[in-house]
Order: sequence, then C-alpha cells, then structure tokens
Amino acid sequence: MAEVKPFRGLLYRETKLGEDLSTVVAPPYDVISEGMRDELYSRNKHNIIRLILGRDQEGDTDSDNKYTRAKKALDEWLEEGVLARDEKESFYVYQQDFTASGRKRSRIGFLGLMLIDDPGDNIVVPHERTHSKPKEDRLNLIKQVRSNLSPIFTLYDDAEGAIKGVLERISAKEPDIDIKIDEVRHRLWKLSEGPDIRKIVSVMAGKKVFIADGHHRYEVSRTYRDMMRLEDDYNGSADHVLMYFADMSDPENLTVMATHRVIKEMPLGAAEAREKLSRYFDITECRSLEELMEMVENGEGHVFGYYDGGGYLFLRPKDERSLLDLIEEDRTDDWKDLDVSVLHAAVLKVILSVSNAEGNITYVRDAEDGRALVGQGTHKAAFFLKPTRIRQLRAVTGHGEVMPQKSTYFYPKLLSGMVINRFNAGFAVQGQKQAADRNN
Repeated sequence: MAEVKPFRGLLYRETKLGEDLSTVVAPPYDVISEGMRDELYSRNKHNIIRLILGRDQEGDTDSDNKYTRAKKALDEWLEEGVLARDEKESFYVYQQDFTASGRKRSRIGFLGLMLIDDPGDNIVVPHERTHSKPKEDRLNLIKQVRSNLSPIFTLYDDAEGAIKGVLERISAKEPDIDIKIDEVRHRLWKLSEGPDIRKIVSVMAGKKVFIADGHHRYEVSRTYRDMMRLEDDYNGSADHVLMYFADMSDPENLTVMATHRVIKEMPLGAAEAREKLSRYFDITECRSLEELMEMVENGEGHVFGYYDGGGYLFLRPKDERSLLDLIEEDRTDDWKDLDVSVLHAAVLKVILSVSNAEGNITYVRDAEDGRALVGQGTHKAAFFLKPTRIRQLRAVTGHGEVMPQKSTYFYPKLLSGMVINRFNAGFAVQGQKQAADRNN
C-alpha cells in the first residue's frame, strides 16, 4: 500500500529574501489567470510563479524558453541561498484556516514523499481524466527543474485518528511559517522527531490515497520516473513524488466547491438550444445570477443553472430517469448519478451536441467569471452546477471509475513554494549527462 517517507525539503530563507514569505508563494499553476500571473511576477523577483508558470517570449527556442528559464532561476536562487535544503529529513505539517459558507474552518495535513505506483497497483486512486496538453507542459518543466515544485493534494482515510493526534500536537507549537493570503492563513511546522515519523510511516503503509488535485502532475511524475530509469546513472530519487496528505474522514478537512462549465462553440443557436433543453427540463427564468445560484445550490436532483446572454435560467429535470437514460456510456449508477456526468454525457453530448474537444470548455469556479465570458462574446453559454459530494467521490472511485474532468474543486488550494522536493542531482536529463549539483 502507500509508502511514504520524510525528506529534506527546499524552503525559502526569509533572511535572504528581506521580505515576507507571502510575496514568493503562489496558488497551483492551473488556477492562475494571466492577470494573476502578471501580478505575481511583479510581487517579488523570487516568486515561484517564475518556476511553475513562466511566460512565453518572442524568439523562444529549444534551448531558451520558459522551461529553461525556470531551471536557470531555480539554480540561481539555490546559489544565492534564497532557497536552501533543510538539514533534517522531515514531514511538514501544513494547516490552513479559512472561512467557507460563512463558517470558520481549519484543514490540517502533512507534506511528504510517496513512492509512485504503477498502473494497476491501485494504491494512488485518481478520480478525474487528464488531458494531453497540460501533461506535455508539466513534463517539459520537470525535465528542466528536476523538482516537485508543488504538492499533489491527496486524501487518505484514518477514521481512528492515529495521524491526526500527531499533527495536532505538532501544530500546537510555534509554526515555522505563518502567512495570510486572500483571507486564508497558512501555517507550517517541521516534524523531525523519529517516533512521530515512524508512526506516520507505519499508519500510512496500510492506506490507499485518493488524488484530490494534481492528476496531471501525478501522471507526469510517473512518466518522468520511467524516463529516468532508462538512464545509466539514475539514482532513484524521482521514484517518489511530493504529496500533501489530508484525512478524508475528518469533515473539517474537506470543503468542495463546484466547477462551472462555459462553452465556447455550440452547434445550435440560442433559441434552438433553449427549445431542446425545454424537452427535458422545466425552465424558470431568474432575475439575477445571484438568484439563479441560490436556486441551484438548494435544488434537489440534477438541477443546473444556464446563461446564454439572454437571461438566467434554472433547469429542473421533468423526469430524472428519462434524463439518465440519455447517457450512452457503460457506467455504474454511481457515475451516472453525478451532476457533472449528467451535464457532459446527457445535456452537452446528447441534447445539445456540444463538442467535448480539448479547449471547447472553459472551467471556472466563480459563476461571475462564467457570466463574464459569455458577456464578452468569447463563449456561447455557461452551465452552473452544485458541488460534487465526498460520498460520491468515494463511491465512484470505489468502482475503479474516474469522473469527468474538473468534477471537484477542493478549497482552499495549497500554496506552491511552501516546500519544494528537489531530486538528488547526478543523473541524466533528456539523455544528456549532468554533473552533480553542488547545492545538493
């Protein structure tokens, strides 16, 4: 089952930065807009955005591009001492305090390395499909930086609370990092004591882990590991990947939000699309987006919000069974019962004949962003959904199935830059032998 271990992480050194650590961290790359990237670039010259989501530049070549520039920046920061490797192998306890749905919450977990499994091992369980372009992008990056720059967010089940007790005891101490960004407080503690490490390793050895965020990066880590195993001087340091582990049996750890769909191209005009939807849904027109979202969030069954620039429509199925019968995929009832499955497999594919080709659907968390895309004319329509429930994730993954892409949005996101896993140097990358990095 799960094989986890502590590691000597790379951390920012605040004394070298001369600024607060909040200026150098960033959200995961896949939730960063172009405007946010620009703001992060300007926030600090050492912000990790330069590594995880560099800019393309005119005149880029195979030897000079955003990936090679990320490697150069990382090497320079190591040389300057802005980033430094910890002296002791540690797990890193990571707690986030935040407010959701008007209620104060706190999520606690730990960062560590986990042995990458092989397809079919069923130790690391995904719940979403992946696309080729993001995987190509992340593979190009990891080849250069030889590091896990951001943790993969995973869930494990520890109903007995064996690990939780350790984490809560450690988090009662003064944190090593304590920063607040966008109303979320992020605290981190180093856990280096032998008995605590052995307990975590032992308890996790009997677990499976479920990927919450980071499906593309996990698949890329496995691909990169397999590439490295072909090299004569590979030392095995990419066999493990940086993960954040949170206990899914603790309800405080799990806040899931909806991810809405905005469609770029539709084969039907607005009037014809509405007419087809009316065959399967009772349609109620709302006065505002706020009213629509309230109806969606409180609605029973497979309800959706819809906006095509001409009004806010609440869609309630006339007959749930008839709607589910439209799904052509040979799937379990649990998979078919997902709102995202009904939307993609019945509404978009069958009723509206919308293409699911890569790039035709934009995923947004904020409903206002979906409305704006339609209002700008770059997209034809937006569908608004309720969040997927954890019990649904458990049921679907329990069958060995995966959900449609972006079925879940776990909040808050983990910060990139709190801790980095730097592979031990001294092995080849892309077929070219590398000298050992003196910083390691």
